Amino acid sequence: MKLLRFSRWTLANVNPPWDGESLFEILKVGGPRATLPERPKRSENELGWVAGALDGVTGHHFNRADGDQTQNRIKSLLGALTRLLKDSSQETVSVLNKELQADVLLSIADALQQRLKAKVLTSETRNSRLAEVGRYFATRSADREGTKFGILLLELSGDDSDRPVLETLALHDEFTLYAALALCKLSSEPENVLWNLAQKVHGWGRVQVVERLDGTQNRAIQTWMLRDGFRNDIMDEYLAGICARTGKLHEALFREDVDGALLDGAAGIIKALLCGGPADSIDDYPEGPTAIKGYLRQVVEVGDLNLEHLLCIARLRYFLSEPAGWEDRYSKGWTSDARDEMLSTCTRLMGRPDWQVKVDSALHSSDNRAFYEADAAAQALGIDTRTIHFERVRSEPLKSSSWYRLLQQTNEDQIEEILAFAAGALPLDEIASGPADSLGLGEKYAAHSALDWILQDLKRFPGHGWKFIEVGLQSPVTRNRNMALNALLEWPRPSWPEQAAPLLARLSAIEPNQKLRERLQPILGAGVEPADGSQ
Repeated sequence: MKLLRFSRWTLANVNPPWDGESLFEILKVGGPRATLPERPKRSENELGWVAGALDGVTGHHFNRADGDQTQNRIKSLLGALTRLLKDSSQETVSVLNKELQADVLLSIADALQQRLKAKVLTSETRNSRLAEVGRYFATRSADREGTKFGILLLELSGDDSDRPVLETLALHDEFTLYAALALCKLSSEPENVLWNLAQKVHGWGRVQVVERLDGTQNRAIQTWMLRDGFRNDIMDEYLAGICARTGKLHEALFREDVDGALLDGAAGIIKALLCGGPADSIDDYPEGPTAIKGYLRQVVEVGDLNLEHLLCIARLRYFLSEPAGWEDRYSKGWTSDARDEMLSTCTRLMGRPDWQVKVDSALHSSDNRAFYEADAAAQALGIDTRTIHFERVRSEPLKSSSWYRLLQQTNEDQIEEILAFAAGALPLDEIASGPADSLGLGEKYAAHSALDWILQDLKRFPGHGWKFIEVGLQSPVTRNRNMALNALLEWPRPSWPEQAAPLLARLSAIEPNQKLRERLQPILGAGVEPADGSQ
């Protein structure tokens, strides 16, 4: 009788069924700033995402589905994982990996973990195998969702030996949230784990980690939140409310030991709350009036303030001057006397003569962040920066972000100078290659993006720049065509060149975008003949 021989379950000798270097190895060698391969795109119209952005947008701006589609996906993933836990082979790894590519993991992560705890973590053998699957995907996957899945499994079944892997992955914004939660499970001081990571990441990773420190009673973390914790490379508005409340900004600004870092942080937090969205606004912070009063009380005593304070004060003056919303605020801690007093203080502070010197100096900075802060400050003070922006546009016409501010400060006497330069700097004939349904994303559409800025402002200048409208109407980028049409429709009909109506009629017959075709129909009905001359 021949005995059956059973092989030991292991992934050690299973070759990955995917191509490409593992993301973990890329980060291990290149460090947290290493560039990961882009997500595969189904078309050029699909948006690209910076590290952590897809999870960040999914988690903040979309409801996590809990319907049949979600349950079916969890069922499929669990089925593929269960088969792998029984049979360690390239085929079962491949099937599981394919399931992971269906969508972002974040939308089902919590529900998936609950099912794993109930259905999979039922024996020591299964726990051990689950940890091995986690290590396999976390360290060997060439895909973002596969790596995250590995981290998620390690959160459930990993041990201290997994710390180095998790710490490497945690420092990249794409994986910070998953790895931070896994590391917390391995630590007796999870808050300190989160804080330590939050200080090392600056994009979506910081947003997601600081959100999990909301309400902490740790004084050191509260102190950090008010000075630096709310700052991030995405939008300070995401964290300003959390840090103001948790750090007790309204109390900190009335202490005797207010330092420069706290005052600078207060300016950043208050400005972000005044801007409002995508998270809390000043109206969501009950102690907002007290915090603003404390901030103004401090800054009037300081002789040397940086431009962040000017921007905060300018935004505060605008907020206090706006008529809307005050009836409701007067029932929630504000008073008309306090509002008037704050407005008067802001006006005095805005009148400081040293602001212009600071603005002039920063406008010549080679640091883009400093330049744009100075430009915003100049705008608040009414300082003309048109010449500076024109110089920046001339130096890099296809890539400059100064087109908007240049045109914003351009009047009818100056527009032809801008258009003459743009006609020589932009490849207009190449742009007018014919309508297509393109979003115009990526480097190859830089000229089309520059054209956007011009088209946006041409509606203010009837009769000027027809050539640019004509090019925009024939661009493959749908956005260009919409903006060109917007500009033309703002012009009085007598100012239209004679070729405008025939061009619109011809283009309406070949327009590939349904919404734009629908926009063109009323124009045709108002007197523009269709291309074939029929009525």
